[in-house]
Amino acid sequence: MAEPNGRSEAMAAVPVRNREVREQSSPDGTILSYPAAVNPWFGRMARKFGLWDGKPLSRKLQLDSMGTTVWAWIDGSADVRELSRRLAAHYGVTGREAEASMTAFLRELGKRGILAFRPGEPMPEDPPENQGRT
Repeated sequence: MAEPNGRSEAMAAVPVRNREVREQSSPDGTILSYPAAVNPWFGRMARKFGLWDGKPLSRKLQLDSMGTTVWAWIDGSADVRELSRRLAAHYGVTGREAEASMTAFLRELGKRGILAFRPGEPMPEDPPENQGRT
């Protein structure tokens, strides 16, 4: 998906899990295993020197309890706005705090290829007097 044009579009985006991501429970949260991208130049050099056999590489990411909770909520139907509302209600934080935390977390998962985003239905911007409230 192209970069959202504004806050409304970003909040309407629906995170979708990468089907190749595997999850494993641990006492400290959830461990996500996901395919790692290899720089083509590095891949050629590593193969040339026998350091890599060309098989897909995997990386792991340990989620804390909050990350594990949010990961469980990502079902391909809830948009960022809804996930932020859930986070605010679950942890008792303001809407703005929840949005900031949620967007940072989802952005990081997106950069790693763990999530993709599909466009949702943008809503009109909140009036300034309602921003920061849940």
